[in-house]
Amino acid sequence: MKHILRLVPAFLFLSGVTTWAAENCTSANKVAVCSDELIKEKVEWACAQLEEKGKTALLTINSMRFECCGEPNYVWINDFTPKMIIHPLKPNMNGMNLTNEKDPQGKAIFVEFSNAATKSPEGSWVNYEWTKFGDKKATPKKAWIRRCQAKDLQDPWVVGSGTWE
Repeated sequence: MKHILRLVPAFLFLSGVTTWAAENCTSANKVAVCSDELIKEKVEWACAQLEEKGKTALLTINSMRFECCGEPNYVWINDFTPKMIIHPLKPNMNGMNLTNEKDPQGKAIFVEFSNAATKSPEGSWVNYEWTKFGDKKATPKKAWIRRCQAKDLQDPWVVGSGTWE
């Protein structure tokens, strides 16, 4: 009986996620939308990897993907310069200074990510526009941004993952 009672909350949570996905992942609304909880969970996972394994976790984080409405999503890491540490889908950005990287509305997005991680180290949402892989036009997106400390680095990093709105 105890085991059944433990399964009930998990079942209710999963059925809620399934309902949410069915409402938001339609062909008319074909965007890689993830629940806020899933995005936060993946950022927390990446932070835990950095805290436990240090820089050696970068390969694992870089190769990790998770599904958002049938499309792959990822976690990226930049420092507070802001310089890209890893971007799984755009490796040409790795090592790049992103101070002047702006969205179509003129928002210096990586500066905003660094500011958000400074103001709210435990995490906060940042809204911006980004071009979806394979598309030509940027669309609204939001990212969960958190300050994370790798065990073998003196300075923390900005860890984030986004979802389309």
